[in-house]
Amino acid sequence: MYRYPEDYALRSASELDLALSAVPAYRDWRAVDPGPQAPLDERCAALPLLNKAHLRAHGLEAFLAPGHALAEGLARGAIDTVSTSGTTDEQMVLTWNQAWWNASEAASWTLNRHAAQAGLADHAEALLTSPLSTGVPSPDGKPLAMLRRRLGRFLYLNEHLDSAAWPDTHIRRMVRELDAFRPVVLEGSPTLLARFARRSVELGLRCWQPRLIVTSYEFPSRVLLRQVRRAFDAPIMSSYGCTEAGCVLTQCEAGCFHQNAAFARVEFQPLAARFGKPGVGRIALTSFGNPWRVLLRFDVGDLVRLRPPETPCACGRTDGIVADAVEGRVNDVTFDARGQLVTVDELDRRASGVNDVLEYQVTQNATDSWTACAVCGRDGAIAELAAALGDLYGGRVAVALVAAIPAEVSGKHRLARCAASFSEAMFEGPMRAP
Repeated sequence: MYRYPEDYALRSASELDLALSAVPAYRDWRAVDPGPQAPLDERCAALPLLNKAHLRAHGLEAFLAPGHALAEGLARGAIDTVSTSGTTDEQMVLTWNQAWWNASEAASWTLNRHAAQAGLADHAEALLTSPLSTGVPSPDGKPLAMLRRRLGRFLYLNEHLDSAAWPDTHIRRMVRELDAFRPVVLEGSPTLLARFARRSVELGLRCWQPRLIVTSYEFPSRVLLRQVRRAFDAPIMSSYGCTEAGCVLTQCEAGCFHQNAAFARVEFQPLAARFGKPGVGRIALTSFGNPWRVLLRFDVGDLVRLRPPETPCACGRTDGIVADAVEGRVNDVTFDARGQLVTVDELDRRASGVNDVLEYQVTQNATDSWTACAVCGRDGAIAELAAALGDLYGGRVAVALVAAIPAEVSGKHRLARCAASFSEAMFEGPMRAP
């Protein structure tokens, strides 16, 4: 069993009781609750999972804790509203409690030695993402002045929707702005960080070196991160979370992902045994202490690979679950010729074994039909990638050379697509705290 903070069970039960007794969105869940006399895990396992469709259907006010009113919170600036960028689902509007998010983020920094030593608090931070994820989009596609992209301690480096079309002038401008702003942290999506790093190296430009690079918004592909390391010497930390639930898992200096147990309860449901992937499953999240959005058992749509509790992480941290990897989106799994499930992490491990593959995406259109497109840095890499993917899937994979992998409508990039991925039958057993 994993170890949890002393107040973890109490906080979990308190959020459950609050949601079922006083939060309108969970009114219908009361009928299936075994009651407070039942063990906590039994009560949670009897309840449905929350998803984005439910969030949309109920609306913002239905998730407020008692004594909180949406109009009043917006009027006095306690909250704002934001649109999530999604990945595979459509965008949605959520309440945003900046103070709660800041506290969740600060707690997550303690789970990585490099972040803890950087003295993060009111630090300067540069962000490199699609403006659909966060930042200031250009309304007419023209460059925006640096002052228009400054917000407090943050500098948003990119205002353009298509990072594949960045001209050299934009790369040079971002290099100049990093040198002028001198951020302690550079945070971004792996795709945009890799494209910026690759282009800056090609142009012979030396970038300002932050204390820490944080990847979020997308799967942290090894293919992309090795390009980031060509331009930056700073340690790279992957931060896993979502707009709905805050900062949930943080990659430590030893490479494992640790639960931010002060701010989130994590439940786990394993993949069906027929897939032969013990420890891999999906997770559901319950937030602690956010009165402006009481979030209970939210199915975030991602897979993780748990580290066995009897094998502690080398970093020495022991509170909460520990994952060896975030395996990627449930909707992005593919299947080999035998019907065995292939996670994004497994796919990326295989693709990263081919040097000079710079970007790639695999599409599965049928049970025995796979295609891929890739950006490569040398002749021969396409054939090597096709061979590696063919070995992974047990069938021929045709790989096409392209100039860039296009983004989704969300502005994010996916490594895999499958016409029919998700099914409840992929999982077995109850969703419960591991």
